[in-house]
Amino acid sequence: MSIVTELPPPAALAPPAPTAPPAVSGAASLRRLLLPAAAIVTALGMLAFTDARWDQWVAAQTQQYTDDAYVRADVSTLSARVSGNVLKMLVNDYQQVKAGQPLVEIDPADYKAAADAAQAAVAAAQAALANLKNQQNLQQAVVSEAEAQLAAVQAAQVQAKQEFDRQQALVNGGIAGTVQKLQQATAAQGKADADVRQAAAAIEAQKRQLAVLAGQEGTLAANVEAAQANLETARLKLGYTTVNAPFDGQVSTRLVQAADYVNVGTSLISVVPVPNVYVMANYKETQLTHVVPGQAVDMTVDTFPGEVLHGHVARVAPASGAVFALLPPDNATGNFTKVVQRIPVRIAVDPGQPLTQRLRAGMSVETRIHVGEGDDRNIFGRVDTPAVATTAN
Repeated sequence: MSIVTELPPPAALAPPAPTAPPAVSGAASLRRLLLPAAAIVTALGMLAFTDARWDQWVAAQTQQYTDDAYVRADVSTLSARVSGNVLKMLVNDYQQVKAGQPLVEIDPADYKAAADAAQAAVAAAQAALANLKNQQNLQQAVVSEAEAQLAAVQAAQVQAKQEFDRQQALVNGGIAGTVQKLQQATAAQGKADADVRQAAAAIEAQKRQLAVLAGQEGTLAANVEAAQANLETARLKLGYTTVNAPFDGQVSTRLVQAADYVNVGTSLISVVPVPNVYVMANYKETQLTHVVPGQAVDMTVDTFPGEVLHGHVARVAPASGAVFALLPPDNATGNFTKVVQRIPVRIAVDPGQPLTQRLRAGMSVETRIHVGEGDDRNIFGRVDTPAVATTAN
C-alpha cells in the first residue's frame, strides 16, 4: 500500500494575493454624487422651460400645419312639399345635374284637379262680382228715373201753388173768384206737395238700395281675391309635385323610389354642389394666434398624392367644436384635465385649378397656412403690447 503525499504548488502557479482598493479622496466622492443630481435638475429645468414656452413657440411658426382636415360641401337634402305617390325618379345616383333640372315627380293628378276646381271658383266669384256691377248700374238708372220724377212733381207743385195764390187773391178781392175754385186749388196744391214728398222718399229708398249693392261689392271683391289666392296655392302645390335641382351639382343619394308614398317633409334626394367645395381644417387653439382670413393655404389631398391645391383662409369658427357638441364638457365638477381645444377653420379653394373638379366631400386633406412673420413677435411669438393702467375702486 503506497501513500501519496500532495506537495504545495510552485510559487509561479499560486493565485495572486488580493490587493487593497486605492484610497479615494472626499472631494472626488462628493463630485461623483453631485454630477448626476445636477444633470437631473438641469433636465427637469429644461423640460419645465420648454413646457412653459411650447405654445408660444408653436404660435410663432410662419406655417401652421394640420392633417385633421376634410373636404366639405353644403349638401342639400330635398324634401317633399306635398304628399302623394312618387311617380318617377328622373335621375340616377351620382348623376350630374343642372340647376332647375327635374329630379323627382310626385303624382300630380289630385293637385291638378284641385287647381282646376280653384280656377272654376275664381270664375264663379268674378261672375258674381260682374253681376253685382250690372245690378249697380241698373239701380243707378232707377235712382236717375226717381230723380226725374221728383223734378216733375216739383214743377206741378209750383204750378199748384201759383193757382192757389191766384184763386186766393180773387176770393179776397171779390172780383171773379168763387169759393169752389179756391177749394179746388187748395186740394191740387196739397196733392202736389204729397207727390213731391213721395218722389223724394222713393229716391231715398233707391239710393239706400244702391248703398247695399256697394257693400255687397266689397264682399264679392274679397271673395274674388280669396278664390285667386286659393288658385295660386293650388298651382303652387301642383308645381311642388316636380322637385327640381336648386343648383348645379351631383346627385348623392336617392332616398325614395318610384311608387313610394311620401308625406310633406319626407327626404327625397340629396344633391352636392360639386365643384363648389371647401376644406374644414381643425387647428389647435395654440396654432391660431396669428391666423386671419385671407392668408394663403397649401393643401394636399390623400386621394391625389403629390398634387398641391392652393386656397386661402375664408373664416375662423367663433367657437371650438366642443361648444357645439350634443353634450358639451362641464369642467366645474372638481376634476379637471386641460386639453388643447381644436377650432374649425374654413378654407376656400382658389378657382381655376383642374383638380377642384375631382374633389369630393369627405376626402382627407393636409393643410398648411402661411402665417408669415409679424414685426411685433419675439422668439416665442408673444405680442408685446403696452401695459394698461388700472385703478382699483
